[in-house]
Amino acid sequence: MAPKESANQKRDYKSSLFVNMFGRNVNAKEHFLSLYNAIHDTNFKIGEVEIKPVTLENVVYNNIENDVSMEINDSIVVLAEHQSTINNNMPFRCLEYLVAHYNRFFTDNDKYNTKEIKLPRPECYVFYNGDEAFPQEKIMRLSDAFKEIKQAANLKDLPESLSLDLTVKIYNINKNANHPILQKCEALLAYSNFTEYARIGKRNGEKNPPKYALNKCRQGNLLTEYFNNLSKEEQSMIFGEWDQEKFIEVQKKIAAEDATEATKIANAKNFLQKANLSPEMIADCCSLPLEQVLALKEELTHENIPATM
Repeated sequence: MAPKESANQKRDYKSSLFVNMFGRNVNAKEHFLSLYNAIHDTNFKIGEVEIKPVTLENVVYNNIENDVSMEINDSIVVLAEHQSTINNNMPFRCLEYLVAHYNRFFTDNDKYNTKEIKLPRPECYVFYNGDEAFPQEKIMRLSDAFKEIKQAANLKDLPESLSLDLTVKIYNINKNANHPILQKCEALLAYSNFTEYARIGKRNGEKNPPKYALNKCRQGNLLTEYFNNLSKEEQSMIFGEWDQEKFIEVQKKIAAEDATEATKIANAKNFLQKANLSPEMIADCCSLPLEQVLALKEELTHENIPATM
C-alpha cells in the first residue's frame, strides 16, 4: 500500500489504479469478487452474493483511509491493501481500519446494551509489488509487535493471557514471484503486469511510465474492457503526468528519514542500477557528494553490474 497523502494530494499511481480497479470503477465489484474467489478457491458470480463497498475515507478519527474494503453478505468485511514498501505495522493499521468500520454502524447504546452485537468477520490482505525481495506469501500478526511475546509457531501456541490478535496475509504479486493467484484473477494479473510495465518504462527513461504501462496493457489485451473504457477523469486521477521533480522530492524525504551512511549508499546503488537519473540527481536524492556517487558508479561497472546511465 502506498503511503497516504492528504486529501488534496494525489495518490501514487499504483495505489490509485488498485483503488479504482477493485473499489471505484463501474466494474469494481466484479473485479473484487474475482479477487475474493481467487483467494478462497470459490466460484461465486455477481448476483449470488451481496457486495457492499465500505472503504473508509477520512472518517471517525485520525484521517483513517484504507485502499479497498467490501462487505460480503453482511457477514464478512474484507480489507485489501496495495503496498509497494514493506510495512511491518500493517496488522495494527488494519486493526484501526476495522475499529473505525465497526464504529460507523454501532452507537454507544448498541455497545452498552446487553444484547450481543453481531460483527462481520474480518479478513485482511495486502498485495505487494515493490522492488524489495519478498516471499510469495507471508502472514503478519498483531501479536508479533507485543512486548515480551515472541512469535509463536501458530495461534494455539500463544499464551493464554493473549486477549487480542489479528492476522494479515500478504501476497507477492510481482511477475517474478509467480504467485498462482495471478492466474486465478484476471484483474490482479493485469494490475501486476501494469506495475511491471511502469517499472520498465521508468527504467528506460519513458516520459510518463504509467501511460507507457497503460498502452502496453492495451497492446497485450490485458483486461481490455477495463483499460479501454477508462474515462478521462479516471485516467487523470490514476495516471496524471509523470513528475520527475516530485519523484526526486519523495526520494529525498525517504533518504532523510533513514539517513544512515549505509542506507544512503544502498539507495544510491539502487538508483544507479534501476532509475534513469543522472549522478547529480542521485547525489541530491541521497544526500551524498557527487564524487562518491561517481565512485559507486565506477565500482558497479567493475563488478559488471550495469548502471542505467
